[in-house]
Formats: sequence, C-alpha cells, structure tokens
Amino acid sequence: MRTVASSKGIISTTNYLASEAAYEIINNSGNAIDAALAASGVLSVTSQHQCGLGGDLFAIVFKKGNIFALNASGYSGSNIENYSKETKNRKISTFKDKRLITIPGAVDGWIELHKKFGNKELDVILNRSIKISKNGFKCDQSLLDAIEKTRNIFQENPLNNIKNINQIVKRPKISKQLKIIAKHGRTGFYEGIFGDELIKFSEGIITAKDLKRNQAQWVKPISYNFFGEKFWTIPPNSQAILILETLKKINKKIKKIPKSIEDFQIKIINEMISIGGNRDSYLSEFFNTQGHDTNYMCIVDRNGMGISLVQSNAHGFGSHCVLKKSGVFLHNRGLGFIKNNNKFYPKNKTKPPSTLCPLIISKNKKISTLLGTMGADSQPQIILQNWINNIYKKDIFSSLSSPRWIIGGNYKKELFPFNTWKNDKKLIFFFYEKNFPKKILKKLSSYKNLKLKKCIDNQNLFGHCQMIVKNKRKYFGYHDPRSITGSTIAL
Repeated sequence: MRTVASSKGIISTTNYLASEAAYEIINNSGNAIDAALAASGVLSVTSQHQCGLGGDLFAIVFKKGNIFALNASGYSGSNIENYSKETKNRKISTFKDKRLITIPGAVDGWIELHKKFGNKELDVILNRSIKISKNGFKCDQSLLDAIEKTRNIFQENPLNNIKNINQIVKRPKISKQLKIIAKHGRTGFYEGIFGDELIKFSEGIITAKDLKRNQAQWVKPISYNFFGEKFWTIPPNSQAILILETLKKINKKIKKIPKSIEDFQIKIINEMISIGGNRDSYLSEFFNTQGHDTNYMCIVDRNGMGISLVQSNAHGFGSHCVLKKSGVFLHNRGLGFIKNNNKFYPKNKTKPPSTLCPLIISKNKKISTLLGTMGADSQPQIILQNWINNIYKKDIFSSLSSPRWIIGGNYKKELFPFNTWKNDKKLIFFFYEKNFPKKILKKLSSYKNLKLKKCIDNQNLFGHCQMIVKNKRKYFGYHDPRSITGSTIAL
C-alpha cells in the first residue's frame, strides 16, 4: 500500500464500489459533486451499518477559491417535547427509542448539492446505486462484522440473513426509494412512502408539516487561520468548532510549529481535554432554542473542485428501527440532546448537536487539504492528529498509519462512543494504539483523572479517515489502512 498521486484529482471513499461509481461519473463529464453524490448513493446501499437514506449529512465544498458549507442534519419532530414528557419514566435507551429519532437530512442534502453544483442529471448520478441495490452486491467484512455484532440485539435487521463474506446482498426496497428520489426529488421521499411510514412510526412526534420543511441549509462556514493555512468547517450544531477552538488556544501559546511531532500532539491533547469537557457550552443554543458509525469521503476533480462530505446513522445501524415498506433504517441522532450531565434535553424542531466534522484547509485561496473521519465524539481529535502527522511525515499513507490516541469515555458505559464528556466522576480515558510514542505516554502518566488504556482489539475506535493533500501541482491521497474496505483512485 502506498499514497496515491495524481495531477488531475483523487477520489477517496470507504468502499470500492462507491469509488468506482464516483470515477465513472467524473469520466463522463461529471464534477466532484456529481461524483460525491454517486458515491454517497452507493454507500447508502452497501454501508448500511454506517450511513444511509435514514441518516444525516454535512459537506464542505471548494470551488475556485470559494468555500460553501451544507448542513443537512435533520430537525427533531415538532412534538418531541410532549412525547418526552409523556414517556419521562422510561429510561433513555441508545437503541429502539423513538425519542432519539430525528428527521433524516441526507436526502435533502443530496438535492441541495445537486441543485447548486450538479452537472449530471440525478437519475444518471444514482444509476449505479439503483442497480447495485436491485441486483445485489457482495457482502464485505465490514458489513458482516457489524451484522454479527448486532445480530442478537437487532433481531429485526433485514440483513440478518447474511452469514458469509461475499454472500450476495440485495436491497430492492432501497432501490425503489432511490428511483423515487431520482425522479421526484425530496417530495417523492419525504412526502411519499417513507414520509407516511415515518409519521405513523413516530407516534405523532414527527408530523406531515415537519417533513415539508427542507432539512438541509447552506450555512456560513466557520474558519481559522493557523500559521498560513485556513481551516474551514461547519458551524454548530456540528462539534467541528472544537477543531478551530483548539487551534486558537494553541496559537496563543506558540510562535511557530513545534519541531517535535510529540510536542505538538501533547499540545493538542491538553487543549482537547480542556475544551472538550466544556463542549456543551459551544453547542448550548441547540439545547435551548427552537427551531459510532459514520462514513466520510473526499474528492477533487480535474477542475480543482473539491468536496469533503461526511454522512452517518449516528450509532452503527442507527436506532435499530427499520421502516418495513420503504426499507429505510432510521438513525438515532437525538443522542446529541443528551448533555454532559447525562440528562436528555430535547427541543421541538431543532437540529441536535452532531459529532460530524468535515474539513477543508486552504492556503493562499487554493485547496490544501481535505480530511475527515468516523469516530463519534473523537472526530476532532482524530482529524487534528492526522493533519499533524502529515506536517512531519509528508506522506499520507504514513500519516494515516501512525498509531493514534483518542480521549474517550468509559467504553463499558451504554452510550459509548458518544460518552466522551459524560463522566460522573470526571475521569477521562485516554485510549492509544500499539507502538504509540512512549514520550507522550510518559508525560500523560502524571495527569490526574486521566486513565491511560492501550487498545489493540478495536481499530474502529480510532476512526477510519480519508485524506487528500495538494503539494505544488499534484494531489496526494489515501484511505485509512484500518479500513478493510477503503478505496482511493487517482484520476
């Protein structure tokens, strides 16, 4: 394995079928956005354990020096507060809890991206995903592992009939929904079979009026200039603000980039511990105003247009609730309404705080880096350390291969990995991979309330990243070697 290089552009996704779909679209006069939508459509079929039609989506787009930010995370239903009061004696459960199901925003995100930037017709873009879902695809190790892990607790999963690698998986119901979206847009999805089912299933939490509202909005991106590079990402309700706040605090303490990668990592760790513990304050308005598995990709096309896109079910297969007629798995993004004190604060018609963090870095108004990851609460940490790695190693594959750390909550707790800052005794766990630098561990061993824990049996804990970097006239990119299904293609 080695870093992929190209002067024309790069496609990097978590699945070879998605990368191939994106490549096909670009080779037939599509742009980076068309390619991303084609890949996203395929992932909604092949990677149900990470994303799908029932999840959310965020995207940062770079075009001719301009940055555009799309927030396609869905709103909560207009009656969630009343429903929560009626069911207040029921303990919040990570799965099968209707209070945690918000309106999926991914499909509205597709429509908005296509409307603003698309070159190809939507039916052409989604053609590959429609065919794959109807005719079938070979089950990969990632999907099978997720099915096996949840087989006993998610017995309603229609994918439980899958027992082996390379067994053919068919999703005809999703194929029908993709056809509806391609032909009728958001109306066909949100106000059709899926919408009718969701309203009935939610027991009044979500109404027909709620579904008429566009779940996706173009928002003003937030940014910060750090030693000549400008970091662009999504404003809250995304937790990506933690990336910028961490850099701001470090910038106040140093005059130049540290000579040692270990020293820089320690600075990131220190600020993440400080800032992360107060994460709710950065996202406070989303608890008070009305109104673990994730899939990331990055693509740059031949004209230099780039997209950093992340989509998610929230926690694995999401809520472990599937709508029978449409076949859509519903996410449980309402987890974001659980504050640091473990109390549930739902608000009507509100986008709950989200863990998703797409990132684009520019330099002199030109694209420099596209980077993102899965990793729930830990996404800002994983993103920053991989960016740091590349500063020193100057090679994408080496950077992504380096042993990682994450600050996390106790993985024995129910909400893990969405419980990083939800610790009753203020005990922070520091997980690290095999061969992690001893210099950093020695420094951290003196920290009070920080428990160091080596973790060698759960690579998913440390994120699956994609990264593209432009150096002079060439693009360099690769997918996370921890991912057994990742795929990077040079144009």
